[in-house]
Amino acid sequence: MTNREQQFKELFLSEYNRMFKAAYILLNDEEEAKDVVQDVFAKLWAGTIPLREESQKAFLLTCVRNRCLNIIARNRQVELNLESNHPLSTSDSQREDEELIAVIEDYIDHKLTSQTSRIIRMHFDDDQSYKEISSELGISQSAVNKHIVQGLRKLRSTFKNREV
Repeated sequence: MTNREQQFKELFLSEYNRMFKAAYILLNDEEEAKDVVQDVFAKLWAGTIPLREESQKAFLLTCVRNRCLNIIARNRQVELNLESNHPLSTSDSQREDEELIAVIEDYIDHKLTSQTSRIIRMHFDDDQSYKEISSELGISQSAVNKHIVQGLRKLRSTFKNREV
């Protein structure tokens, strides 16, 4: 493991819970909070977020807060759009949700690599932690994180503009 990977791992392990709690308080949604923290760490890993060591804790929480505020604003806009349009009946809405879930599951199974697909399913369907997945598959937690981040990024970009 390189020095950069080790530093990233230590930062991830030391700050994840604090960042997750902050995101959860703002969003009141566990999965969305996890996604926010993963997005921040993915941008940090990719180098799109510069990080100074002396202010890293405050900066990471600021990134989480800003990402959460963007999500809250987007969700409000979606609610306003839905209110201005005639809402679908519950059964139509449920059917569309089920169709979307089926399309997403098909994408996970057939468009992502088999390893990424397996890891995403283990984490989200089986509710396994990164540590449990890494132990079971014999890979590092960093590799598990990389697969989940890449898989979620591909899902988001593919389904970003899809109407629900």
